[in-house]
Amino acid sequence: MASLVRASACMTRWRVIWAVSFVVLFVAAIGCDEPPPAAGGSGGASPTAAGATATPAPSFDAGVILEEFPDGAPRNEVRLQNKQDGRFMARASIRMHRIKGDDVTPVNLALAQATCTDCQTIAVAVQVAFYERGAHNVQPQNIAIASNVGCTHCVTIARAIQYVIPVDDLKKDVPDEVKRLVKDLDKEARYFASIKSIDELNSDEANRRLQRILDQYADLQQYLHDAMTVRTRDNEEEGQNGEGASPSPSQGDASPTASPGSASPTAFPTASPSEAPSPSPTATP
Repeated sequence: MASLVRASACMTRWRVIWAVSFVVLFVAAIGCDEPPPAAGGSGGASPTAAGATATPAPSFDAGVILEEFPDGAPRNEVRLQNKQDGRFMARASIRMHRIKGDDVTPVNLALAQATCTDCQTIAVAVQVAFYERGAHNVQPQNIAIASNVGCTHCVTIARAIQYVIPVDDLKKDVPDEVKRLVKDLDKEARYFASIKSIDELNSDEANRRLQRILDQYADLQQYLHDAMTVRTRDNEEEGQNGEGASPSPSQGDASPTASPGSASPTAFPTASPSEAPSPSPTATP
């Protein structure tokens, strides 16, 4: 009888040991299936932080903005800075405005700067401003500024295209011809923005393509103000060694007809309406 009791006790101990071992192995198996916990102060990133790092911030270096009659002052401005060697980079802003009252002073500004090697850059600002016929103070400002700062073998173009159109009724729909013009310019600008290499497209060809579109709308050219700056020399700032501006695509190194002054070699060029002289004359195709 004593032998049976001892045998039973021994078997009970083995069952307990086996049960505990099973639990330990089961817990270990679950732990292997779970993702590792986020590291704390040892330098590891939490899942939230990792996700934030992986999501790039919105880029304003290249792309196209199209806005029809936005709120606020009739001002359109596009800025582009190219820092990537061998890169073709384009950015455009296209806006339409309705201007009420006797003061018609829309501002259209294109700024382009290159700080790279073997790169090409074009910034295009397009503004279509409607105002009530009979307004007395009509003083549009159309400005294009380009500069090469710390740049080698680069072509930098800034082009400001502005249409200032008198109408009898601001509430009426936009004329079909203007709608087609804006649509064509928007399509072309989006094509420019899709190009990354100068082997696919260069700034001069992009400028010629823009000019071909403008030439198709001869009836609107009486309302057109077209300013352009082209920089092809190394480390050439706006306002240095420049000549009179021309919207001709074949224009070489030029300063814009309306220029707010020299660009700083260490900062992106800036301009304000108060700094700008009289608006550029209507372009002759």
